[in-house]
Amino acid sequence: MKATSLNSSTRKKRPALRLVSTKELPREDWLQIRKQGIGSSDAAAAVGLNPYKSQLELWLEKTGRDTKLPKTDPHDEESPAYWGNVLEPIVAWHYSKRTKNRVRRINAVLQHPDPEMSWMLANIDREVIGADDVQILECKTAGINGARLWKEGVPEYVQLQVMHSSLSPASRRLMWLYCSAVRRWRFTESSGTSR
Repeated sequence: MKATSLNSSTRKKRPALRLVSTKELPREDWLQIRKQGIGSSDAAAAVGLNPYKSQLELWLEKTGRDTKLPKTDPHDEESPAYWGNVLEPIVAWHYSKRTKNRVRRINAVLQHPDPEMSWMLANIDREVIGADDVQILECKTAGINGARLWKEGVPEYVQLQVMHSSLSPASRRLMWLYCSAVRRWRFTESSGTSR
C-alpha cells in the first residue's frame, strides 16, 4: 500500500501522508489498517493510562492475538462508542455554529511522513477550514459513566490522544477539543491544554 501526501494549503513542511482513504472502506479493513501502527486513540493505552484498555489488550490487538477479547459491536446502541459515532457530526455542527468556523471530514488514515515515525497514525475527526488559529477539531461525547472523568477538565487519556495527533504533522500545530457538554479546550504544541 502506497501513502500519498495530504494536500494542504496551510502546511508547507512535511505534511501527513494519506495512508488510505476511509470514505468507502469497510470497517474490518479499517481495523486491519489501524493494526499497522499506533493511532491517536491508542496512545493512552500504549503508556498504560487508558481507563478502558490496558497495554496488554492493545498489544494483543496490534499483534492479532485478540481473538478471545470481547469486540466492540458498532451497532450496539448501549455502547459509548456507538453514541460517539452517532453524535460526532452533531458536535462538529455545533462547534461550527458556535465559532463560525467551517469544518470538513478528512476521510483518511493519516501517517507521519518521517519513515522513523511511520508507526504514528491518526484518524482526525474534522479539519477546520479557513481559520488561522485552529486547524483540527476533535469531537468528544461523554455518557453518564464517562462524564465523571471530565469533572476536573480534559481526562488524561484524552489529552494523550490529542497530543499524539498534534505530534504528527497530520494535525498541524493547533487543535480544538470540543466536548458535547459544550466545553472547548484549545491545545497547542507548546502549552498543552487551556480553556
